[in-house]
Amino acid sequence: MIKGICCYPLVACRREPNERSEMISQLLYGESYEIIEEENSWIKIRNLRDSYTSWIDRKLHSPLINNSKESYVAREAFNEIDNAQGEKMIVPAASIIHIKEKVELSDARLVDSAFKFLGAPYLWGGKSIWGMDCSGFVQVVFQIHGMNLSRDAYQQAESGEIVEFNDLIEAGDLAFFSKENESISHVGICISKEKIIHASGKVRIDKLDHHGIYNEESKQYTHQLRIIKRIKKAAD
Repeated sequence: MIKGICCYPLVACRREPNERSEMISQLLYGESYEIIEEENSWIKIRNLRDSYTSWIDRKLHSPLINNSKESYVAREAFNEIDNAQGEKMIVPAASIIHIKEKVELSDARLVDSAFKFLGAPYLWGGKSIWGMDCSGFVQVVFQIHGMNLSRDAYQQAESGEIVEFNDLIEAGDLAFFSKENESISHVGICISKEKIIHASGKVRIDKLDHHGIYNEESKQYTHQLRIIKRIKKAAD
């Protein structure tokens, strides 16, 4: 199986092998993948970090060369690094940085990492401070803390343990939302029993109760609560 690595800050991952096809996710710098199909100037890949499949432009493919370098996960919203050619590059949070020597990283709570993305614009399929969707936001925050969640909200809802009551919510728990009798369509990170940070229009903080998310600006509920889940080691 041919494997590759993302050598760009971000690479668009599309639903179909066509530049006009919708972007459903992004590859972050340093993420590796395997090629599972090829079609003209496009390759279908499986991200080795979350098993998500998509199509990328063949021109953006770089072969993965095995090496024994240490690596760490970038923790800031954007990070300046030296790439393999010794050039300065800005890469987004959760990028995988390969280095010769181990880097000591400071401790931070998961919700503190989530706050770094406040105001980031909503972008379907996005996974960075320059644009992110609800599940991409959650995935990146958890990856910063060494937990690789699935890509989409309904997939993320399959992980963790159920929190039975809102009174038992802890910072770092995930809240999932859906319309009546429909599948999970939204996710956010609980800050407390009454507040949530999530990507809706932009990454923002809203009120949370047993009904769902309440937007004080519009004076209405925007998302109906479906379930609360706790991912082990999330509330660090």
